[in-house]
Amino acid sequence: MMMTGEGSNSLQKIARNTSIRMGRTRKALAGRYYIHGLSHHVGLNVHDPAAPSRPLEPGMVITIEPGIYIPEENLGVRIEDDVLITPTGYKMLTARLPRTPDEIEKIMADGKAEREKVRQ
Repeated sequence: MMMTGEGSNSLQKIARNTSIRMGRTRKALAGRYYIHGLSHHVGLNVHDPAAPSRPLEPGMVITIEPGIYIPEENLGVRIEDDVLITPTGYKMLTARLPRTPDEIEKIMADGKAEREKVRQ
């Protein structure tokens, strides 16, 4: 069963291991730049408290939010998805959100244009 936290089958451990499969040099880089947790529970609060090793159960909503931060480049990116745990697996609640750099850049440009219109 998948779990959050740092247990051997936890989401955090799985994400780190997946990131690290790139080789020894990249392994060191992944550990250096992957500096935060992968997931948290969502409920009454944005970051609901829950034991890191609590098994995932149907009805829970969690985030999946991998991120890489490179301070010497003044660069960081984190992608957060919200996921509903179902009796048979999961449902990605944020599946319709933009994913590609082009889609995201367009939204940012449209927002900037809209803000500039409001200022005039």
